[in-house]
Amino acid sequence: MIDKQASCQDEFDPNSLSFEQAQQRIQQSVSSITARRTVTIREAAGCVLADDVLSPINVPPFINSAMDGYAVNSNDLPESGESSLTVIGKSFAGRPYDGAIKTGECVRIMTGAVVPEGADTVIMQEHAEVDGDCIKIGNEHKKGQNVRHPGDDFSTGDTIIQAGERLSPAKLGLLASVGVTELNVVRTPVVAFFSTGDELKGVGQKLNPGDIYDSNRYIIFGMLEKMGVQCIDMGVIPDIKQEIEDTLKQASQCADVIITSGGASVGEADFIKEILDDIGQVNFWKIAMKPGKPLAFGKINDILFFGLPGNPVSAMATFYQFVQPSLQILSGETMQNAIKLTARCLSKLKKRPGRKDFQRGVLSNNEIGELVVDTTGIQGSHMLSSMAKANCFIVLPADAGNIAENSMVEVQPFNDLI
Repeated sequence: MIDKQASCQDEFDPNSLSFEQAQQRIQQSVSSITARRTVTIREAAGCVLADDVLSPINVPPFINSAMDGYAVNSNDLPESGESSLTVIGKSFAGRPYDGAIKTGECVRIMTGAVVPEGADTVIMQEHAEVDGDCIKIGNEHKKGQNVRHPGDDFSTGDTIIQAGERLSPAKLGLLASVGVTELNVVRTPVVAFFSTGDELKGVGQKLNPGDIYDSNRYIIFGMLEKMGVQCIDMGVIPDIKQEIEDTLKQASQCADVIITSGGASVGEADFIKEILDDIGQVNFWKIAMKPGKPLAFGKINDILFFGLPGNPVSAMATFYQFVQPSLQILSGETMQNAIKLTARCLSKLKKRPGRKDFQRGVLSNNEIGELVVDTTGIQGSHMLSSMAKANCFIVLPADAGNIAENSMVEVQPFNDLI
């Protein structure tokens, strides 16, 4: 008797890993690239820091004003009524007042300017009444107000950015604020990718009966670009076993990761698992997940391999859940748990027990500020429009059935990858 292979549409397959088991297996198989490179601060955007950065200076480096106003000595603050102080000069950012103030004196000061010797407090200009060369201030002020001290942000020797952090614009600014010009980052991963299928045509080509345009390569390219990895697009490979095998071998010579889409199911022309058994190793190839059951994961030599499903929504969902965190680990990035929220679902959702379901939704706030989520509509794995409309996944547990309207559900907001 011939054993029947479970269909990708079956809700339960005893040979499938759970979503959580698949995550664990993949993460245990991935380690950070050890190679480092030195880049200038202008080249570092989006890179992952290889070494901790220690501040060589205090920030701020000197006592300065947090407000436009008047620098005074706190001994001149009135306990009651008003005081009159003589303005003896000005302190601008980059042009400090050259001198010290004495009792009964003050200096006009701008935000970021050096607080002059003898002053320890800044009066906001809105709280001072100007009368010629003098100002009048009331008794509502406190010693030390509106003054920034050296090291308020961080001090010399403090770790300002840790190894494993991805360098955002704010972090580049932080590095610039302490005068860093060069830094060590982890080498950028190289990812080779291609689609498989006789029916696939590139955009701009004529479609013959039975043909479709290859959208997955553009999806994968876009997500890889946003992750800042180096991409090698190897095109569309027909459903010819030897051509697919040759392309996989070629990719394994030049990349850290290989991604394919299509060919990982159980159809007669789906060769990925068979080839991987011959030239590499298969860790698993089916997950109790919807969309995205036919995901193949393994290695060719030491090169990571992800065989994504051919349906575009399945390809995006599995990339988001499995490939993205793997590339973060490979890049040396310190992993952060995905943000998960709870929202009230405005729609009934169809769901059969058996697989963890990632339905596409639109997350928003209603008129009273409550988090609510609505379905994007038909959830077929070929419905790419459902991803284009969505800003989140509605995550339904494997054992869940249909979801009633107004039920509370788990929501996973997209980051800017999709």
